[in-house]
Amino acid sequence: MLLQFSFLYLELRLIIVPEILIIGHISMDRIRNIHGERVQPGGAALYAAMGARTICKDVDIISAVGEDFKFNEILLNFSMVKRIKGRSTSFFIIYDKDWNATYKEAFIGVGAKITTKDLLRALNYNVKAIHIAPMNPPKVEKMIREVKGKYKNIIISLNSSIHYLNKSINRRAIINAAHLSDIFILNERELHALTEVEVTSEALKLIKSKILVLTLGEIGTIIKFEEGIEFIPAMAGITRNLLDVTGAGDTWAGSFLASYLKNNNWNRAVSFASMISAIKCTGWNFEKIKNLSFKSLEEVYEYALTFKEKGRQLTLTDIIKKLE
Repeated sequence: MLLQFSFLYLELRLIIVPEILIIGHISMDRIRNIHGERVQPGGAALYAAMGARTICKDVDIISAVGEDFKFNEILLNFSMVKRIKGRSTSFFIIYDKDWNATYKEAFIGVGAKITTKDLLRALNYNVKAIHIAPMNPPKVEKMIREVKGKYKNIIISLNSSIHYLNKSINRRAIINAAHLSDIFILNERELHALTEVEVTSEALKLIKSKILVLTLGEIGTIIKFEEGIEFIPAMAGITRNLLDVTGAGDTWAGSFLASYLKNNNWNRAVSFASMISAIKCTGWNFEKIKNLSFKSLEEVYEYALTFKEKGRQLTLTDIIKKLE
């Protein structure tokens, strides 16, 4: 069935209009941490899409996999993933006891075949938003310029990765792309690498984006608008049962965008994204969120923030068990 994806995409796009399009890599990941080692599906685009799908089912991915891709069943949820002759994108990541990651292998493979034309072919005026996951920065800048030139009303969310920020040409491309995008999401480490400025308040002044979302881990999130800056504290102690943190930031970005589109509220989008990302980290890859479906933010808040059972506040572990 996957061999027909490129043809299936051409047919489905006439009758299925995704509310959110995610473009970026889908990969086969080898993950090793204190809990063991396994090979699993991954990639920034896939994690972002799985996060977005917890609150919005009309999500599709534009990506490419090779003939060797082993996790075909997960792709049945998406119609725009093309299979190309060659090796799939793959990563080998080792985490230490403090969850610091070391990339032993990063192979892009057929992921390099994701093109601006793929994105433009998929667009129409009913698509509300595009999330561009980390990819080659000059390509990302070109994509955003092309989309904004033809579809001015489509919201573009951008996320980059520390691994692309070691070259000046890439940093310039990301800064340009951020200026063109509607939402630019990054963490503090990426901010410092991108601007080459160590003081966070000064580094923020160098990034021109309509909305800049800076995630600060356990501290919270800063959202910078043209009108000013807003700080949203994190939900401290949300979970201590981490099993796999791979893709946590991508899951956060996807669920943040989808939640914001549904509710038009930055505070609620941040808290929803933090919750979904935390739940993701209690299982391998995205197994803990792939079956979650919330019609509204109130549903997840009811479970996670206010629901009491037998006079005690539920822990996140309790909540996950009730949701499964």
